[in-house]
Amino acid sequence: MTAAGALLGARWGTSIPATATALSRLRWGVAGLAVALGGSGVVRALPSPGEGTLRCLGIAGAGLVLGNLTGRALGLQRRLDAWGKGLATPHPQDSANAPETRNALSLGLLMALNPLLIPASIQEGLEGRWQGLALKSLLDGAALLSWCRSLATGPSPGLFARVAAPVAVWQALWTAGAAAAAGGFLAGKSAAPLMLATDLLLLCSAPTLAGIRKVPQANLLPTLLWVPLLTVWLRR
Repeated sequence: MTAAGALLGARWGTSIPATATALSRLRWGVAGLAVALGGSGVVRALPSPGEGTLRCLGIAGAGLVLGNLTGRALGLQRRLDAWGKGLATPHPQDSANAPETRNALSLGLLMALNPLLIPASIQEGLEGRWQGLALKSLLDGAALLSWCRSLATGPSPGLFARVAAPVAVWQALWTAGAAAAAGGFLAGKSAAPLMLATDLLLLCSAPTLAGIRKVPQANLLPTLLWVPLLTVWLRR
């Protein structure tokens, strides 16, 4: 999915005009996709009535509350925002060719730090659900389109490699970890609460994607650690 976003920027980055209307429509379209994917995922993740529905909801809900408290205590969203601003700040000492190289790496790091990447990668690793990563790739493609228009020399394969590398590595780590868990302690129905939590996080991202209200999504990420812990603990 990261490669798809990079190819999108490479192919059309300098030929498609980025207008405010187009960006606004994109935001609402992506938010609508997040609601559709998250909502359908919630329905799919819940077990049949009488087969642990309340248990699944309870674990996911408790994990969400504990995750939010943990994220707020650690200041994850605040730290992420500060780091993002630092990455986006140009350095006066950059040489004539360095700014574009540095901006490419910064853009890649910011894409990797997008809170949507982790739940979407977990979905792919646990059940092979690629739609969340496709949504994330669409956002990456839009960012690349905007970045390509700012380049004085035009995009190059080397610059795109610097953008894609951090995203691909971080995504692969989470997907591989989730796939390993799916064959181990999260095998079978044990994965249902975690899948439900990832879909809830996808739904929570919709207001931010639409530009209505900024949800501190990074503060919710510890949910993805609390839910497996609660699942294993309650299974004893």
